[in-house]
Amino acid sequence: MRDQESLAEILDRIDMEYWLNREGFEYKVTRGKNGIQLNVKECPVCGNSSWKVYLNQDTGLGNCFHGDCETKFSKWKFIKAGIGGNTLSNKEIVEHVKAIAQEQGWQPKRKSEPTQTKIGDLKLPKAYDLPIMGQNLKYLKERNITLDTCREFGLKFCQKGWFAYIGPTGEKQYQNYSMRIIIPVRDLEGKLVSFQGRDITGKAEKKYLFPPGFASTGTYLYNGHNALGYVEIVMGEGAFDAMAIYQAFKEDEFLCNVGVVASFGKHLSVGGDESQMAELLKLKDEGLECVTIMWDGEPAAILSAIEACLKINSFGIKARLATLPAGCDPNEVDPEIVRTAYRKAIPITPISAVSLRIKYMGKV
Repeated sequence: MRDQESLAEILDRIDMEYWLNREGFEYKVTRGKNGIQLNVKECPVCGNSSWKVYLNQDTGLGNCFHGDCETKFSKWKFIKAGIGGNTLSNKEIVEHVKAIAQEQGWQPKRKSEPTQTKIGDLKLPKAYDLPIMGQNLKYLKERNITLDTCREFGLKFCQKGWFAYIGPTGEKQYQNYSMRIIIPVRDLEGKLVSFQGRDITGKAEKKYLFPPGFASTGTYLYNGHNALGYVEIVMGEGAFDAMAIYQAFKEDEFLCNVGVVASFGKHLSVGGDESQMAELLKLKDEGLECVTIMWDGEPAAILSAIEACLKINSFGIKARLATLPAGCDPNEVDPEIVRTAYRKAIPITPISAVSLRIKYMGKV
């Protein structure tokens, strides 16, 4: 190991299959839209053991798709959670990573064969475009999502339908999307790359479903294809937050020139050409200068947003923090509160980040 090798370089060399085998994690090698995926049986964060974790074999980026967990992983985050989470200091985790790199030595690029056959093009379950004959769904009305917004974001309603895919052993399987709102996810070119299925009955075990084997939503910025060319954008957390911000800004002619995206969680993925940061950099090439993060008003979410802002700053893009009332997200407050939060957003710098951390860390 080179003496001056950075932690990022060391992590880049870590072979996640080697680490999973060493630490006793059960996994399968599968194929996703973005290459070989490691399908891990147990999530080290939520503890679910139903094969809901997918990691990219090369980058280690991935997600847990169990219920409300939806943790986004990097190599560092997965390894940290896997060996003890918050019970170990960062220094101890760094030493562990260095030891693994030393132990595994130089290794040629893996050529693992997936146990899953080629999945083909992504096709949505059978669903109706919203609105249906000029009418909205009760669920969307209750969330104040308008007919115009349904059209703008391409929402659909699956009354009865399934998503067909190839299982780990090569057999055809089906995922039931009945009584769910289908939320398409597109890359910056507008190509369909994934989707979410949101239950509207309140009775389903999982509020959200995702198509197995396809790219993690954490790789993309929701609605990013509609943010090309904007100088400023606002980043909500989830799809419905983006819709609420869009509606609030549309009511104000001075905010109609601000783009709206969502991050699919309180984290920004970084690494390679297939990450949310890579998409932000592409938006930067198209004129983006400033990102305002507007996640929910919980102290933990605000602290995560501060770190995300600093990360964005490090790539040459200005970042601001917009705060909402405690415990609320953009879809749960009056549109004027959303607009006010944007106008009062705080530019994040290393100095302002310190004072904000002090303010919110004691409230977590």
